[in-house]
Amino acid sequence: MGHRLLLLLLTLAALFARPAFSADQAIAWIGKGESGNTIVFDPQKLQRPAVLLFWATWCPYCEALMPYIQKVYDAAGHSRLDIYAIDIKDDGDPALVLRKRKNTFTLVRDGDAIADKYGVKGTPGLFLVDRRGSIVYRRVGGDSPEKVETALREKLGLPATPR
Repeated sequence: MGHRLLLLLLTLAALFARPAFSADQAIAWIGKGESGNTIVFDPQKLQRPAVLLFWATWCPYCEALMPYIQKVYDAAGHSRLDIYAIDIKDDGDPALVLRKRKNTFTLVRDGDAIADKYGVKGTPGLFLVDRRGSIVYRRVGGDSPEKVETALREKLGLPATPR
């Protein structure tokens, strides 16, 4: 009986020790890159802000949003911003699609487990994480690509897009 109680207590301690998803703090993850390389995202050790874009090759809303994200990336400079294109709910070839669309984001393959950590149920999901690991912007369902671009530019201190 004593061993069972100890096991139960240890299990409960482990459950309560796990940080729950916080609406304002990013969660660390490990994913696979385009060529199978390991990508480690540690929000406590960021060198620059990061956009986490949850997308799928078949998603028309993702396709519409991605050129606007690319404009932000180009305006910020690739040395001042990281963009992770986390492929979810997909059976297509995300590397081919990114190349075809001329997106220069860092591809993360098979990101369903990462999406689960962030509570992302559909595409596109988008989070902007600052250098301290805080989520400072999230795309709310239905936000237009223009609205997302404007919000990212504001949060990153970039000039507005000339219209």
